[in-house]
Amino acid sequence: MQRPPMPLRVPAAKFLSLHGATLLAIWLVWLLAGQGAASPRHGIWVACSLLAASLFAPRRALHLLRRLRWLFIAIAITFSLGTPGRLLIDDFTAGPTIEGLRAAAHAALHLAAMAACVAVLLERMTLPQLAGAMHRLLHPLSSERPGPDTFALRLQLVLRDLEQPPARGAWRSWLRPPEAEPAPLPVEPCAPLRAADALAIALALAACVTWVKLG
Repeated sequence: MQRPPMPLRVPAAKFLSLHGATLLAIWLVWLLAGQGAASPRHGIWVACSLLAASLFAPRRALHLLRRLRWLFIAIAITFSLGTPGRLLIDDFTAGPTIEGLRAAAHAALHLAAMAACVAVLLERMTLPQLAGAMHRLLHPLSSERPGPDTFALRLQLVLRDLEQPPARGAWRSWLRPPEAEPAPLPVEPCAPLRAADALAIALALAACVTWVKLG
């Protein structure tokens, strides 16, 4: 009697899974690919970023955009009134220009896309995971945990305040001396990068360079 074929023992899920630092590196490469002047290529990048946020992190993206509303207003005023060009209303001697409105729209869409990318990242990675991944990217060969003065933990503090803004008037507590030693921030251990992770980062960089050259 013929035996059934033995199942494959290749751990496909483990093989295809990516390191947290690799995911962060690919995310940074995606942000790098979105830099540049207004062009059809940049419009595709903005559309993909906003679409990804609407699918994977809609509530978080709306929360970030709502917190950036004053920055959007500042961008609209600064670019529309400060960019030289053809006046929107010819009868006035000063006012918003057509070129300024275009520049404001480009800057506002770019900021919205950046916020969308941040929302997707924070939706898929916890702050301890993000701090560990950032520390691994900055120190790929180090086996030590991030210290209190490292960039990874400082970034984690900023993102924590972004996620949970302090209450109104809480700044007064900053002027008082601390009553106790603050608890250390949690940081998940980040294993060393594997060859597959280095290959994934290299492919992402190559795709970014190709994308920029095509633009």
